[in-house]
Amino acid sequence: MVISAIIFVTYLLILIAIGVVTYLRAKSYSDYTLAGRSNNKWVTALSAESSDMSGWLLMGLPGAAYVSGFSSIWIIIGLIFGTMFNWIFIANRLRIATETYNAYSITEYFEKRLGDKTGTVSLVSGVAIIVCMIINSSAEIIGSGKLLNATFGLDYNVGIVVGLVIVVAYTFMGGYMAVSWSNLFQGSIMFLALLFVPLIVVVKIGGMGEAVDTLYKGWPGFFQFLNGETNPLSALSIALGGLGVGICYFGMVHVLTCFMSIKHSSEIKDSTLIATSWVSISTYGAVMIGILGAFLFPKMDDPEQVFFLMGSTYFSPSMLGLFAAAVMAAILSSVSAYVIVAAAAFGANVLRHYARDIDEQKVVRYERGAVVVIALLAFLMSLRPDMVFTVALLAAAGLGSSFGPLVIFSLYSKNVNKTGAIASIVTGLVVVIFWYYSGLSAHLYELIPGFLFSCLALWAGTVATGGASPETVAIYESFTSKLKRAGH
Repeated sequence: MVISAIIFVTYLLILIAIGVVTYLRAKSYSDYTLAGRSNNKWVTALSAESSDMSGWLLMGLPGAAYVSGFSSIWIIIGLIFGTMFNWIFIANRLRIATETYNAYSITEYFEKRLGDKTGTVSLVSGVAIIVCMIINSSAEIIGSGKLLNATFGLDYNVGIVVGLVIVVAYTFMGGYMAVSWSNLFQGSIMFLALLFVPLIVVVKIGGMGEAVDTLYKGWPGFFQFLNGETNPLSALSIALGGLGVGICYFGMVHVLTCFMSIKHSSEIKDSTLIATSWVSISTYGAVMIGILGAFLFPKMDDPEQVFFLMGSTYFSPSMLGLFAAAVMAAILSSVSAYVIVAAAAFGANVLRHYARDIDEQKVVRYERGAVVVIALLAFLMSLRPDMVFTVALLAAAGLGSSFGPLVIFSLYSKNVNKTGAIASIVTGLVVVIFWYYSGLSAHLYELIPGFLFSCLALWAGTVATGGASPETVAIYESFTSKLKRAGH
């Protein structure tokens, strides 16, 4: 246990060291908010995917596979294709668009793209981002409490405090630059854990033969892609629920921020391959852990603990620190991204818009304060333990529905205005919240109706108020011309 604790503490100290180094470099608003658009293809790809997948990848997804078996294939398909389409159709356009509009946060981009002089779009989008990011962060902090309780026996409340302090420390110091480089480190740890743990366990138990026979005899539906459902609506709900996860990517503002931070748009093609490969292998490993866990530990009270239990059962005690580091890497990589994006929304919306004469150094100081406040609000939400999988999916649905349609239409259509944008953001968020708390999510994942109604609101609001202004259209056309000259 002592060796495990030393390994785990060493991992945490590396994160703090990254925060200190990037603190010395992150001086300007651009550096703190967007890493000065200096990230290379590896940092961009792994930062995007590790912050996206989070503790959900090592806790929520294995737990889902443990419970649902092969029907979790729909989630994998949604994750892989959602990731790939986001990189192919959004990444390059958004990188060039935000440079064209001189925007350093997604809310600032919305405001300038729509020609909103009042700041209403920026304010509404900022509030929605902060709300969703607090929910997202709380899901991950819940995961840190479960992790430290399962591995080191710490009280749940102590565990969430430890996770909170570490992530606030390095994010507070280095901002998005610290988040990016720490996520490169943490994404590598997650990938190696998900690649090798299931492989080693399969070797140790002598292959998958006995596991398949036992699970099939005990639960034939475990190996069916629709979980043995004969009701067409229930079967459709399973498939759409998994595939629908892919739609959320277009509105994942923390992933979109990674696209904006890459140094050269020409590197996005390589980042696309890196990111898609990372997601494909990692999600497969996570599902394999869940399936193996269903065979090895058939009566777990909390299936989201299967990765911890597998590690402590089939690996030496000294390895426990590495497993804890892998899961904490998944958790902290996401919390840091959520918190810095929410703080950037605050800086872009409130300070730079309503206090126009404020200098960049003060903006950075206020954003650091926002990091602390937002993290504390997430901490308060995490005091009641819940399922990481459920909370993470709700937050993803909120982001995907609120911002996905606006991101797509702002990049591919000239006829979008601020009224349509506001209607889209508000409608998407309200529908998701209503759908979830009314219990309808048991039949259809809340993201799907939220996304559809958000698209409808965007179209209706834009058409009802006369469409985009000539000035906005002219700037958009200069952006598309720039795309054509770049060969995109």
